[in-house]
Amino acid sequence: MKNATWMVLILFLSFPPAMAQKLDSILSKSTFSFNYGLSYDYFACCADKNDKLPITNLDDRKDWGEMFGFEFTYRPEGKNEYGFGFSKQVTYKDLTAAVQTSFALINFEEYRIRGNKNFHYLLYKRHFIEEKLIGSAGIYNLRFRDPLVEIWGNSEQTEVMLVDDTRIIDFGVFAGLEYYHSLRKNFQVGLRTRLFYTQGYDESFESFEFTPVLRFTLK
Repeated sequence: MKNATWMVLILFLSFPPAMAQKLDSILSKSTFSFNYGLSYDYFACCADKNDKLPITNLDDRKDWGEMFGFEFTYRPEGKNEYGFGFSKQVTYKDLTAAVQTSFALINFEEYRIRGNKNFHYLLYKRHFIEEKLIGSAGIYNLRFRDPLVEIWGNSEQTEVMLVDDTRIIDFGVFAGLEYYHSLRKNFQVGLRTRLFYTQGYDESFESFEFTPVLRFTLK
């Protein structure tokens, strides 16, 4: 009984250092990266217009917007990395418009139509040139918010609908390239390009990303 007590005590005292050593081993092979830059939305200004009803449909946004996000990758051995990340794309347009109906005149002064796409993804990376040229591919879950302003009217009334809670959940794949330059042993700056693809729409491509990246290696 006494020997068993000593063994339990030894295991208890040695467990935290072992866990700390394991965590240190994982972090030494891991990287964090943050990106912010330009994006292109293939659906920003491609909505269909109804010439009869409603009277006016305001949902156009700029094709070019911004993209920002972060990711974590783990590189066990060799040239391959595995990880997960998040990217957010934002496109918008400030509208100034006057809409005349038979019942009212409706003015919009610098009204911002703002849409966003949230990409939650899993990814695989391959080093073509060590720590410089890296290819990436992955799968993502897309949550998309698409704002809309509709104006309905007749000789008796006018109705303005502001819709900003549409959320579409979909899945797709992406591929891209990244190029890095090392400033320090654990710190790199680079550029990333990625093309996001979703099947089932008139436009198969979802978005395009071109962003500078800050990459930290935890060695």
